[in-house]
Amino acid sequence: MGVPSYPIAHEKRYASYILNSLLGGGMSSRLFQNIRERQGLAYAIYSDLSPYRDTGCLCVYAGTSRESAGKVVQSVVRELFRLKSETVSAEELRRSKDQLKGSLMLSLESSTSRMSNLARQEMYFDHFFTLDELIERIEAVSADDLRAMAEEFFKTESIAVTVLGNLNGLKLTRKQLTC
Repeated sequence: MGVPSYPIAHEKRYASYILNSLLGGGMSSRLFQNIRERQGLAYAIYSDLSPYRDTGCLCVYAGTSRESAGKVVQSVVRELFRLKSETVSAEELRRSKDQLKGSLMLSLESSTSRMSNLARQEMYFDHFFTLDELIERIEAVSADDLRAMAEEFFKTESIAVTVLGNLNGLKLTRKQLTC
């Protein structure tokens, strides 16, 4: 399941990174906790942000059984709706920011990742951001920023779904994607 998102150099990109982390960026994310752990509907579930030069995509992946596929779609749509309709708590926002900062710091430990990061910054920004600059921009994101972004990204008419596997009988309508 996916929706359009921001390109790589967008001024609100840090909010999109946090939104992705909060939605499905790890074991403490909403998708993992609610769909895998609480409901037991998927053996794998996560979201991924793919920003490109002129556009981006925020996608959700779920590995599930044929019997649970419809319920997984409904549960993901419910989580998208919650992000649009409820303000993220201060604790959840803090956890997502800390996870993002931790991932960023760990990525700077590998020389390959560090060089890729420097090359990306040169290509897209013509500027090298220090770790302190990146952390400052992450910290500047508010719960209101996330809610506004969720309202912008998670529009029923923008959601695309691809289902792979032997799913005879599974039918999805646009109405089922209403968030």
